[in-house]
Amino acid sequence: MTTTAKGYLFAILSAVSYGTNPIFAMPLYHDGMDVSTVLLMRYAIGTLCMFLMIAFHNRKSLVIGLKDVGGLSIMGVLMVLSSITLFASYDYLSAGIASTLLFFYPVMVSLIMAGFYHERLGLRKIICLIIAFIGVATLSKGDDGTGISWWGFTLVMLSSLSYSLYLVYINRGPMKHLPSSVVTFYVMAVGFIFLIINSLISGEIHLPQHALSWLNIIGLGFFPTLLSLWCTSQAIALIGSTQTAIFGAMEPLTAVVLGILILGERLTLMPAIGMVLIFGSVTLLMMQKKNK
Repeated sequence: MTTTAKGYLFAILSAVSYGTNPIFAMPLYHDGMDVSTVLLMRYAIGTLCMFLMIAFHNRKSLVIGLKDVGGLSIMGVLMVLSSITLFASYDYLSAGIASTLLFFYPVMVSLIMAGFYHERLGLRKIICLIIAFIGVATLSKGDDGTGISWWGFTLVMLSSLSYSLYLVYINRGPMKHLPSSVVTFYVMAVGFIFLIINSLISGEIHLPQHALSWLNIIGLGFFPTLLSLWCTSQAIALIGSTQTAIFGAMEPLTAVVLGILILGERLTLMPAIGMVLIFGSVTLLMMQKKNK
C-alpha cells in the first residue's frame, strides 16, 4: 500500500470513528447520565490514553514553557465548549442533523479568516458558502414545515463556532512549535479540569447504572476520542491537513447511517437535501484550498 493510500485510509478511519459519538452518548443519556458526566468520563479516558502514548514514545516532550500555558488553556476551553454544546444538542436533534450542522465549521473558518485576517474570498468560494447556507436553511425545515428544534440548532452552531475558533487559533496562534500530540494532550487535560470544576460546582455526577452503559463509556473514550485523534495525526503526517479534512465528510455520513441503523432515527426528504448541499459545498470548499 502506498503512503498516499495509507493516508487516505487513516483519514477515513478518523472521520468514521468520530461519527460514532452519538451512538455511544445517546444511550448514556437514556441511562440517566447528564452531558457533563458523559464528557467528564470521555475526557478522562482520552487524557489518560494520550498521556500514556506520549510518555511511551518521548516523555520529555510533555515539558512545556510558561508562555505556552495561556494559549493551551484557550484552546482547551474552546474545545470543551464545542464538546459540551454538541453533546447537549443530541437531546434536541437527531445524530445525523447535529453532525451535519457541525460539519459547517469549514464555512465558519473561511468567514473568520476573511473577516479578521483579510483572506481573499474568490468567486468559487463565495458560491460554496452560499450553497452551504442554503443547505443549513433547508436542513432546518422538516417535511411537515415545522422545522427542527431551534435550541438544538443554536447549540450545534455554537459548537461549530467554538471548533472553528479553535482551528483558527491553531493556525494563527503561538502553538506551532509544539507537536500535535502534545497540544492534543494538554487541550484534553484543560477540558478535563474544566469539567471536573463544573461537576464540583453543580454537585452532580451521575454514574452509569448498567454494565452496557460502562461499555458505551469505554466505546466513547476509544472510538471517537483515542482512535479518531490517533488516525487524524497519522493522516495529516501522510497526506496533509487539507486532504485529511476533505474526508471529514465521512463523519456526518457515518452518524446518519448509524443513527438510522442503531438509534432508529428517520431521514426525511428536506433534511436529506440539506445534508447533500452542505456535504457538497464544504467538500468543494476544502478541495479548492487543496488546489491552491
